[in-house]
Amino acid sequence: MGLGVLEDKHLSHVPGTALLTDVVGSDDYRRHGELATALRHGKGKDSDVVLVPQPSNSPNDPLNWPLWKKDIMLFFICIDTAVVGAWGPMITPGFVEMTSEFGISYNKLNGDLGYGILMIGLSCFFTNSMAVIWGRRPVFLLGNLLLFIGSIGGYYSHNFNSLLGFRLVGCIGMSPFEVLVTATIADIYFVHQRGVRLAAWGLCLSIGVGGGTIISGYIIQNLGWNWTYGICAIIFGVWIIVLFFFCPETAYRRDESLNTDLGTGQKEEEIPKHDNPKGKTGSGSSGAENVEVEVEVIERAVVDVTWSEKKHSYWHDLKIFHGRMSDDPLWKVLTRPLMMLLFPQVLFSFFAYGLTSSWLVVVGSVLAQLFTAPPYNFSVSGVGLVSIASLIGAIVGAFISGPIADWIIKAMSRRNGGIYEPEFRLVLIVITLTLGGMSFFGFGWSLQEQDPWIAPAIFYGLQYFSVGFMSIAVYGYLTDCHRDKAPEAFAAINLRNIYSFGMNYFISDWISSQGPKEVFCIIGGVHVFICICAIPMYIFGKRCRSWTSRVKVFEKIMQA
Repeated sequence: MGLGVLEDKHLSHVPGTALLTDVVGSDDYRRHGELATALRHGKGKDSDVVLVPQPSNSPNDPLNWPLWKKDIMLFFICIDTAVVGAWGPMITPGFVEMTSEFGISYNKLNGDLGYGILMIGLSCFFTNSMAVIWGRRPVFLLGNLLLFIGSIGGYYSHNFNSLLGFRLVGCIGMSPFEVLVTATIADIYFVHQRGVRLAAWGLCLSIGVGGGTIISGYIIQNLGWNWTYGICAIIFGVWIIVLFFFCPETAYRRDESLNTDLGTGQKEEEIPKHDNPKGKTGSGSSGAENVEVEVEVIERAVVDVTWSEKKHSYWHDLKIFHGRMSDDPLWKVLTRPLMMLLFPQVLFSFFAYGLTSSWLVVVGSVLAQLFTAPPYNFSVSGVGLVSIASLIGAIVGAFISGPIADWIIKAMSRRNGGIYEPEFRLVLIVITLTLGGMSFFGFGWSLQEQDPWIAPAIFYGLQYFSVGFMSIAVYGYLTDCHRDKAPEAFAAINLRNIYSFGMNYFISDWISSQGPKEVFCIIGGVHVFICICAIPMYIFGKRCRSWTSRVKVFEKIMQA
């Protein structure tokens, strides 16, 4: 048992398990011996960290790009993500004003615009499939183009049906940022580098969702709600050019033997029962022995002639299409996310991240209803200012959760004899369990008791702070479990947008009829239950990964 993660009794190497740290003793002897020279390591303070996955010798392998190039590219994508995050909820401070303009109820406006959330969830399947087959770059550019068109249309819309139509176009463009940013991070960063980058992406998304409404409140109050779309149209128009010149393709085909985390370098073999007695099962011995076996395969791969290709020029990287990245037919890639919901890891991630993050969307959609009414009587810009709390919570959470996430997996791997298990990512959910539950209960209770506005605002900020830890834990866990199928896995869990769509339809009436205390106490209770489910997932996660990699029906899904 590795730090509470039950060992598998069937496979010699369970996909996701990898040698992450080459433990050094007091005598400078490396625990895993010749692995120090056979496998490539990190630099500086991470010199004992084995690079997972192993990069090839090709200069065109994104894993071999200079770190500054990777970070600049991610910076531009994260800024784009922030604007995308703001695009959806930016008109919510003006909902009360828009109900008068369009002559419809608040619940009708909120519910019908919620079709955009449904569109995001459904279009994720198509944008994901396109990215798997033709690469990430063309899909990112297409997404920005659709958001540009949707923003121009929103600016010129003067009736509700026109606004809704262009919102749906823009929501299709939002879908790549729901599934492909995390897959891009997996494309270009090693396991021990992903936590901080996932936190940066989550921070920018939260800044967009929370900070966008702060700015849009003043825009709506002074210029009108149409101008929120006009300003976004300008930004997306510029960012199409930025992405074209500074964000090259990250999907890359490398020798399967280099995927030490996936176990694709060798044929998986079942462990004979007499070779695996309970008394001999060490915390990390089976994983280390397997990696040593793979070393010979890796050494053969890195000297293969396919890695002697010349470095592509900058102008070559500007091509929008670089050929097919996958030989799978489109219909198979399109249906794979639905089938992956049968995987325990993916199903858990769907409920853990999907429902928790959906509640943030729902809460944001009813802020105007809650704070324009007595005793608060906020103006449109005042409702937007409530989001300062979520912005602060997201920023503080990102600066804490990212470094902690990477530190935890390295520290636990060292204690586990150098062997990394993806379940180590789930430890962060402890923070979400305690602070997240408190934030939902406190938010509803303070509104019901009509406490001063600062009380619900603090609890609102605490929601964003705590859910940030959940996002990093789940996205990191899912990436490490199914890195080769990351886009499909993320498309599967983003079916949570269907839940958000449904909640949008009745949350307003539910709060009006039963009060915020009962509504948010129920949401908080469900949140606590979901977080507690991380405990059995942590304990039995490795066996679940083994089960899904050797049972025929799951093999067919992964190869579909």
